[in-house]
Parts: sequence; C-alpha cells; structure tokens
Amino acid sequence: MKKVSVLTLAIVFATSLYADGFVETINTGSSKASKFTTISDSPLLGGMVDTTLVTTGVALWGFTQWNWGTEKFHFHSEGWFEQESKTGGSDKTGHFYMTYMLSRIVASRMQDRGLSLEWASFWGSVSGLTSMTLLEIGDGTGPYGFSKEDFIADSIGAAMAFIVRAYPKVDEFIDVRFEYWPSGNSKGRTDFTTDYSSMRHLVALKLLGFDALKHTPLSLVEFQVGYYSRGFRSYDTVQESQHLYVGIGISLADLARRSEINILKNTFEFYQPGHTYIETDIWSRPE
Repeated sequence: MKKVSVLTLAIVFATSLYADGFVETINTGSSKASKFTTISDSPLLGGMVDTTLVTTGVALWGFTQWNWGTEKFHFHSEGWFEQESKTGGSDKTGHFYMTYMLSRIVASRMQDRGLSLEWASFWGSVSGLTSMTLLEIGDGTGPYGFSKEDFIADSIGAAMAFIVRAYPKVDEFIDVRFEYWPSGNSKGRTDFTTDYSSMRHLVALKLLGFDALKHTPLSLVEFQVGYYSRGFRSYDTVQESQHLYVGIGISLADLARRSEINILKNTFEFYQPGHTYIETDIWSRPE
C-alpha cells in the first residue's frame, strides 16, 4: 500500500507536467464545478446557503450515526488528552481540524462572491464555527452531551483558519492537515468520521514561506507536528496509545502548486496521504 500511494502521486504529477493540455482541462473543469456550486453570487445569501447545507448534512449524519435526539439536552465534560478520556484527545484535534477546514472552504467561496480577503476569511470562520457549534448542540441531545472542550477546540480552529487565510504570508508557511489511512484497527464500525484509530491531525511548517528558498529545491521541504491516538473506542482492536510526533517530508502542496493543477494544490493543503514522510515520536503513552 505504501508503494501504491507514492506511485499514484508520482503518476499524477508526472502527467500534469508533460501531458499537453492536461492542466488546462483539469483547471477549467474544476472552475466550472466551483461556479456551478456557488448557488448565489450574493455574499449574504450564498454564505447562509453554504452554512445551511453543511449544517443539514451534519444533522442527517448525527441523527443516523450518533443517536441525536435520544436524550434530553445535557452537558458533558470529556476532558482533553488524559489517558482516561474517551478518544485520547483525537476528537479534540478532529474538532479543531474540521472547523478549520470548513472555515477555509466557506471563506474561499465568500471571496469568489466578491468579498475582500479579510472579510471573506472572517465570515468563513463565523460560518465554520456556527456549523460546528450546532453539531455540538446536536451532541447535547445524544449519548455524548455538549462538550465545552469540543467547543473550545472548534473556536481555536476557526481562529486559526482566519489567521492563516487572511494573511497570505502565514499561509505560505503553515498548512493544517488530516490523514486517514484505513488500518483495520476497529471491528464492526461503519462510521469512518470517528475512526480515530485510522487518522492523524497535523500542522505542516513549510520552507516555501521563505522568499530566499521559494525557487530552490529546499522549498519542497516541510516539517510536521502531529498527534494521534489508537485503541480508545470500545470497537477498537488495538492497545490504547497516544502519540505526539514530528516529521519531515516533501511538500505535496508545493509540488501541486508547481504542477499548476488547482484542485491538487487545494487538496494537499488539507489532506496528508499516509506513508509520505519520515516521523518520530517526541512523546507517547504508554511509553
């Protein structure tokens, strides 16, 4: 599987560099798709529609997968990264990432509708936090309960999304990403969104941000700081463990930028394919 992952990426980038007209065709198609899904050119109406659609999708998933509506609304303290927490903290990094990603996506759509970079980034973060807060309210009517820790993680994700997107220089240095690599570490679970034993969340620090390195091979180098846990759910089949790690790898986002395929660049800013970097734990439990 590792070889397949690397080979697939190599084929995509090689094709983009040498296939005549391939890049233009892909970019034209993705541009048309983006325009088609904009729905409304009005920032106000479009933003409301985007938030409503995301919230509706989350609600449908919550009622079908997370047992929303089965209990009276209540609060529940889940803790953070304690060993006795339900997920070892992976749901907190997950909430941070989801709010960050939703905020960035909506912000891009708001800017396409004519808002300035700063205002689009601001309203994107408001939209992302709104959707995730409504998710937490839904959790309050199910077994999980409304978690203040989740809400704080959501708020940090929304703030991070604004800072990174509103300041392009910061964006050149930082990516926030999610990695999902089905591990087979759980049994009888169909909800991949909470399959924490197969996912990681990380922040990438890219040398691309340094102007002096931008047109050199070193611009492809990035350092990563990530976190993941394993075995904390009742359906997990592996031993409980928590890991804080650092890594070094090739910036796939910068490779995609060089290929000039917009959809690849956008994808690798938020998604980290597995087995594409070298890592080592700087803290783990059990040690």
